Amino acid sequence: MALRDKTNQRFKEFFEKQSKRNDGKEFEIPFSEIQRETGAANSTMKRAIETLAKEGWLEVKPGRNSRYGLFKLLHEEAEKAEELPGAPEPSSQTCESAPDFSPVLTGDSDDGSNLSNESRIHELEHLIDGLRRRLRAHEMTIALLQDRMAEIEDKLYKK
Repeated sequence: MALRDKTNQRFKEFFEKQSKRNDGKEFEIPFSEIQRETGAANSTMKRAIETLAKEGWLEVKPGRNSRYGLFKLLHEEAEKAEELPGAPEPSSQTCESAPDFSPVLTGDSDDGSNLSNESRIHELEHLIDGLRRRLRAHEMTIALLQDRMAEIEDKLYKK
């Protein structure tokens, strides 16, 4: 069963973000963090990583134990060779999960920069609210599962 483009893109964005965080070098990350960040189920995560590796987009090696993996983005090396100095970065930064902060970081100032910064702040606040809602939903799911486990344990020990 093939992954949807949206799911595939979500994983690509996640690994691009992690690669940038590690300056394009190989990085080790727990599979649980990948699931948490992408919101994907375990089987979906495995299929996505396998697909990206088959495409030659991502290199995957075993990590320190079965819960970790070593990853390296391979597509960046090819893109860096093709990029011209001063060329704009790939369009992946314009997605909702990775806003472009280049004018803020470079100090470009014009009359529209305050409006632009305010819109970025608003976008970040919106993203944070979404993450809070997801976290709350996960917390409620965990509480429900704990209640069910307690009921099962009660029934088990009453016999």
